[in-house]
Amino acid sequence: MRAGRAARVLVAMFPLVVSSACQTGRVSPAKDAQTPPPTEQGRNTRPAASAERPCPLPSSDPLCPLNSAFRDAYAERRAAMLAASGPVLVQYGDTLVLLRRGERLEGPATNERYHELKSVAHVPFALYLLLSGVDGPIDEARLGKLISYEALVRAALSTIDGRFPDAAQRERQQRILTRSLALLDQATRERRLASSTLGAFIRSQRADVLENIREAAHQNVMTLHAQVTAWAARLTPEERARLRVVIGTPHMARPGNISLQYFAAWLGEPSAGRAADERIAEGTRIIVAENIFDADRSMALVGTHLVDRAAAAAFFDDPLRLDRDLLSDAAEEAIHALFGGSPAQKTLPRVPPPTAQTSAPAAPSPARP
Repeated sequence: MRAGRAARVLVAMFPLVVSSACQTGRVSPAKDAQTPPPTEQGRNTRPAASAERPCPLPSSDPLCPLNSAFRDAYAERRAAMLAASGPVLVQYGDTLVLLRRGERLEGPATNERYHELKSVAHVPFALYLLLSGVDGPIDEARLGKLISYEALVRAALSTIDGRFPDAAQRERQQRILTRSLALLDQATRERRLASSTLGAFIRSQRADVLENIREAAHQNVMTLHAQVTAWAARLTPEERARLRVVIGTPHMARPGNISLQYFAAWLGEPSAGRAADERIAEGTRIIVAENIFDADRSMALVGTHLVDRAAAAAFFDDPLRLDRDLLSDAAEEAIHALFGGSPAQKTLPRVPPPTAQTSAPAAPSPARP
């Protein structure tokens, strides 16, 4: 296998482990998945108000305050529907938040063992990033980064004996870090590296990294389950039936998101497992919030779903119509009219790039009353 292909294979191994590195909101997680320590904050929480959008029309245009009044009415209705809704459980990064009757409960979504396994599994990935593109001499700037990173890896290796009581787990971390140090020693000593050497290194780490990912996923799921089960005991049957879940996720970790898989199973909703994504259907209780990592914005999103589903049913006899772009139907017609073909076609005809002799036609001036 060529080095470039091997590197891509390693990167593809990290859908679980890398995801939490992209998220914020670290709590003080428990060491194991069995004893999550929730904290309680008895304060009312409201979704943060959206920043006022500037009007794209001249400030003197009467349509500006007219549309602002619409936004105010929307915000008020959203707050009212949210206040009348059931509890909301929010997961983002390492944090779980239960918002119920004006009370906020916070607990862990992951634990220390998860982060230990993740951090060690990231080391081969970090070396791939530091050495990607090298096939010969290593420049001074990169060499300095490698020397600094080598010191970090050595410091981490010195803690493994006291960190992992399980022998198989401990030896695996030692193998990952020892192989990494061998590559770093070779690169810094020889001041050069062949791309094939990096490819061989990646292949040598694959099985151990995948096992770390498997164990990290287990820790994550069991920590989620312990906390959710503890909170579920506080809910009435009516509250459980009305519970909604918001999951904050980075873009690349959205398909198959571990929390999405867990909550779909816990709530008894359909799921595609490792290929799972947000399900757009009436009655669904899970919302995937891409790049939203705080409880207030997650609550606002729940309110938006409530308002839009009700408004879509009233205006379009379709409660899911506002779950996609309101302009999408008309846009499809306009784009096909512009480029040719019909809306029934699955692909648009290829449009040749403009040449020096041809240019796009000027848009007509809008009619004014």
